[in-house]
This record gives sequence, structure tokens and C-alpha cells, in this order.
Amino acid sequence: MITIRRAEISDATYIAEGIFSAFLLDNHAQDEAVSLHEKWIETLTNICAQADTHYSYTNTFIAELDGEVAGMMIAVDGQNYRFQREKMYPQLKSLFDIAFGKGWEDMEDEAKPGEYYIDSLSVDPIYRHRGVGTALIAHAKQQAKALNIDRVTLAVEPMNSAKMLYQRMGFSYDREMTIFNEVYHLYVSILTHLTAN
Repeated sequence: MITIRRAEISDATYIAEGIFSAFLLDNHAQDEAVSLHEKWIETLTNICAQADTHYSYTNTFIAELDGEVAGMMIAVDGQNYRFQREKMYPQLKSLFDIAFGKGWEDMEDEAKPGEYYIDSLSVDPIYRHRGVGTALIAHAKQQAKALNIDRVTLAVEPMNSAKMLYQRMGFSYDREMTIFNEVYHLYVSILTHLTAN
């Protein structure tokens, strides 16, 4: 059975590992980043343990499968995105420069007010293909509904096979956007169950 819970501060290192695997897996600087793995995890753990950063445990949900931690998802209300990003990015600048090159600082916001943005989703390899990712995405939609937000968004690399899962979950291609000097596809799911007040 899959259960989803809010992360706690004690999950910070697990979240850091999930972020690392989610956004560095296919990066062109993977080898160099992996050589700095310990520094990445130390820095990310510190950021994840803060209550008001984009990668905070307060924005993270943990999936458990039969009582074992199986995956994690960072999802944020776009209304808070800019504030939390501006607090976090300076702490990661030196590592981001190594992984993504220079010149990413003025990239467009990944999330905007009126959107619920799935930033990072990671499932442990031994638990893949068992519904964990599906459960996390469904939970994001429930959270958006609770916040009265009707747009759930996520960005995915063009060749990432996870796009098939997102499409099955009701997401469709919206547009290209550049994140950390790389082209991504923004996918959107419109939640039709919300009614106008």
C-alpha cells in the first residue's frame, strides 16, 4: 500500500538525494557533479532543512510503500515561488554554476501565481513501476485542489520517458522554457473540478 505524508525536517538528507538524482541524472555535467556528490548533499540538506526555501521539507511529500520510504516530490504554490527561490539560489550558486554553466541567474520563473508546480519527483529505483510516481502526482493534484488552484504544472526534459506518465495523468504540452540553460517542456494539467465562486 502506498501512503503519502508531509516531509519532516528529519527527511532533509533523503530529499537532498532525491533532488540530486532528479535534476542531475541526465545533465551534461553529470560526471563533474557526481565527483562533488558529498558537497551537493551537504548543501542541499542544509537548504531542505530550512522552512522557507523552494527545496524545503515544508514543500515536500514523502511516498511510503508498505511502510518503506520509496520516493519524494517537491511541489510549490506558485505564489510563493519567487520569494523561496531568491532565498535558496544564492546558497546553491557555486554548485549550480558547475552543473549548469554560468548565466542561469535571470531565467524565467518556473512557477507563477495561480499554478501548483511539481518541481522535483524522484522514486527510488527498487520501487519504480509500482505506482509510486502516479500516487505522488495524484497527491499534487489534491493539494492544488485544496489550495483552490486549477493549474498543476511541471517541466520535463524533451527526451525524458516520464512524459508518458505525465500524459497518462492528464498533463499536456504547453510550451518550451529554458531552465538552467537547458530546454525543457512545460506540461500543464487543468483541474476541471474547481468551480468559480
